Amino acid sequence: MPEKYLERVIHHPVLTLRYFKNTSRRPVAPLRVVVSSKVAKKATVRNLIHRRIREIWRQLPVPPNLSVALYTKTAILDKSFAELKAIITHLSKQLH
Repeated sequence: MPEKYLERVIHHPVLTLRYFKNTSRRPVAPLRVVVSSKVAKKATVRNLIHRRIREIWRQLPVPPNLSVALYTKTAILDKSFAELKAIITHLSKQLH
């Protein structure tokens, strides 16, 4: 199996982070954020979560050859921006 498909998963009560090293020549999006309608019914709330996560991720020093998918859970609705930043920073330190 190519190394591209050796996926790793990190679970947290607020987020699930899936990542793999991208060794293919095709460009792959470095970050995918998934906020389902089960997490938040309103699109405005889902978009707010997307924007917060993307801004936090943009500020982190993440290796360029990683492709990451963040799957949110309903507990994210109770978190402030600072709490979310601390959680994502902690999870990003576990990437290797």
